Amino acid sequence: MVDVAVRVSDDVLKKYEGVSNATVLGALAKRGYLKVFMNGVHSLAPGRRLVGRAVTLRYLPSRPDLQEHVTRGGHGEGFNETPRWDALEALTPGDCLVADCMGESMTSTGGDVVFSRILSQKAAGLVTDGGVRDGHKVAEYGYPVYGGGSTPTIGEPNVLPYEVNEPVQCGGVLVWPGDVILGDEDGVVVLPAQLADEIYDECVHHDQIEAAILWHTQREGISPKFFYPFNEETEKIYAAWSRAHGK
Repeated sequence: MVDVAVRVSDDVLKKYEGVSNATVLGALAKRGYLKVFMNGVHSLAPGRRLVGRAVTLRYLPSRPDLQEHVTRGGHGEGFNETPRWDALEALTPGDCLVADCMGESMTSTGGDVVFSRILSQKAAGLVTDGGVRDGHKVAEYGYPVYGGGSTPTIGEPNVLPYEVNEPVQCGGVLVWPGDVILGDEDGVVVLPAQLADEIYDECVHHDQIEAAILWHTQREGISPKFFYPFNEETEKIYAAWSRAHGK
């Protein structure tokens, strides 16, 4: 288990609730972070914004010897403790479970009973590039759920949970424990924890400029093309928008 070098505060997480994923993606691209958008991972509970610190869980292809390695406690005793439970128990408010299922989108990483623990831990949500069993029931818990899809299958014949809070991939993107996970209707973006403070003001300014462009072009009936890339005219309408909105 790696140490989380930077723990993003709850206050910073709260601020990102109002920043668009597209804007974060652009700010990261300027700094050379080009592979931060998860492929094939979509909202299974539409309309819920996700902002949380990553607690990571890695799955591996199933084999009998791996099953023996990762399982502690006997099924006959009604107790089957694996790294998946370790990950769920590690969650705290503001954390998000990120499960690397190797892109096996129709293989379950858990269902409504298992993922009820996310709710009781008051965690921020769930992200996986695998499937979610009983996805419609998990969505009813009220927290954001992002996955490869909903599935009726069980995971154990195909995958097994292996390790917790190590660097993983999810949706083809590196996720380091503690990274900020941002989910909206477009999908999931991974914000490296050490950049969360650095890019926030830039992101807010960018979103405000685009709000100003939209405000001006709709009022005046002109094309947005005159304001991209951002130029002197863009700054003028941003100043006017700021005055009008008390910014």
